[in-house]
Amino acid sequence: MRLRELLSEKWSKKYKNSINCSNPKGFSQKAHCAGRKKTESVNEAEVPKQLGRAFNHLEDLVFFQGSAGTLEALSHIKDFSTQQGAESIRMKWDGNPQIYWGRETKNGPLLLGGHNGWSKGAKTSSPEEIKDFIVNKSGSPKTPDEVKAREQFADQFANLYNYFDRATPKDFVGFVYADGLFLQRPPLDKEGVYTFCPNPKSQTCYHVRKDSDLGKRIAGADVMVVGHAYFPQWGMPDSSQKPISDFSQFNGTSKLIVLGPIYNKKPVQVDTKGVEQVEKYLSQHAQQIDTFLADTAGLSDLKNIIYTYVNQTAKAKALDSLSAKHFDGWLSTSKVSPGKQAKIQEKAKANPNAIEAIFTLVKMIQNMKDAIIDQIEGEQGDIWDTHGEGRVRYADQNKKFGNVKLVPRKRWTPQ
Repeated sequence: MRLRELLSEKWSKKYKNSINCSNPKGFSQKAHCAGRKKTESVNEAEVPKQLGRAFNHLEDLVFFQGSAGTLEALSHIKDFSTQQGAESIRMKWDGNPQIYWGRETKNGPLLLGGHNGWSKGAKTSSPEEIKDFIVNKSGSPKTPDEVKAREQFADQFANLYNYFDRATPKDFVGFVYADGLFLQRPPLDKEGVYTFCPNPKSQTCYHVRKDSDLGKRIAGADVMVVGHAYFPQWGMPDSSQKPISDFSQFNGTSKLIVLGPIYNKKPVQVDTKGVEQVEKYLSQHAQQIDTFLADTAGLSDLKNIIYTYVNQTAKAKALDSLSAKHFDGWLSTSKVSPGKQAKIQEKAKANPNAIEAIFTLVKMIQNMKDAIIDQIEGEQGDIWDTHGEGRVRYADQNKKFGNVKLVPRKRWTPQ
């Protein structure tokens, strides 16, 4: 057995974690740190880079996945022209807060938490544990007003526990992800419509008529959430979620409504000539695009640099300005290091049409996407949105690059 392995076996975990590998002391600590560094390098290589979000903008597939991603974006658009494809589009919700709940075993205690508790693996199984986590282990309020607001939120969130415990079957195993729509029943307006705007940081609101089936349920409810997906284990990454369409098993109590997804019911007309134009343009530039986007030593985050540029340009309401020249100007004033900027310029010189082609394709697909959104927005069924977040589509087994979202990006709300 090697010396480092022998020493590591004898050392306690606490002692190993206490070693400062920026300044190891003696031969044994240096050997341990060398082994740790090698292990971390292997582990990092095994973890795929996160590109964007769990749901990416349809047009972002162009620079995230190159020519193959562009073809997949077009495949989504072609699907939407069919009834099955159009009806696979789901409303994108802007709820608040995020709520995760479920049981690890049959007849086990309910676990319930928000996004922070989920991401930190905090398995809170009572109102008291939930409140303690939010107040003492989540966030860092700095002023008395912030402390008071956090305590109020902790009370409100902890109060949800009993609603979800009563509504969740004892034999249910796994975890559900949902967004809050209201945690206190909204009043009726003079038109007989319930209106609720769950995210105070956005303008998105939802509306339900009192005489609709859902409106009648709201009249007797205290809490309403919209369910999205299932996870087999607590704290799993977003990419592990599996979509759920039927949440009826959680609607056994009138005080809690767990709404299911709202699917599009309107037919979609797709610009077939526009699709053909994109395909033709892509065929002319695919090789340069893929070569430019390929990973390079010292520039493994090029795709996320482009993603940052596109998002910041969207926030500036200047998406029509996307171009090689505009990107070059943004890059020169960005936080991207001089070394990486130089590497990007080198790649651009070697592939002189790549950057312009990428942003031309992004805009072409974005325009087709916006035309689809325009067709499917508005009142559909019992609930509808204003200033909405757009729509989403879970990828089927024929799609390689994950779930996508159809967001009216030119009306920008941060994504």
